[in-house]
Amino acid sequence: MNRAITLFENTFAATAFAVISIIAFTNVISRYVLNASLAFTTEITVNLAVALTLVGAVIGIREKAHLGFSLLHDKANPALKRALTVLVCGVIVLFFLVLFYFSLQLVLDQAASGRVTPSIGIPQWAFTAALPVGAALGIYRSIQSTLHTLRAQADAPLIEQEA
Repeated sequence: MNRAITLFENTFAATAFAVISIIAFTNVISRYVLNASLAFTTEITVNLAVALTLVGAVIGIREKAHLGFSLLHDKANPALKRALTVLVCGVIVLFFLVLFYFSLQLVLDQAASGRVTPSIGIPQWAFTAALPVGAALGIYRSIQSTLHTLRAQADAPLIEQEA
């Protein structure tokens, strides 16, 4: 399952980035060569950029690529390190749970109302659905990363004793 989720995250990020790049390039060519703007594509670009940002943040959690202030954690004893790790995970998961709840409500409201995007008429919920999906991925990756960190912290004293 982890491989499938990783494949989904990576494929979505690469595809969204490629589509945004192609649309932006096409818009530049269109403006300067044809003297015409493809304004309707802004909806696609903006919504994909939002989804890409969220999935990119989730990939950052998976890869442990987010910057963090670790002085307190580094200087703490093992018990406090575990407590801080769990506390930080709890705060991140709480954020993603709130995001999931409210974005899911928004998706359901948009679907029920039949709201579509102004320029191209795509159902708005199709774009907004990226928010609860990204939040669910964020919850999964945060818990996964925390469990991995806790296991590494539990194994650390054994490694130090052997050395």
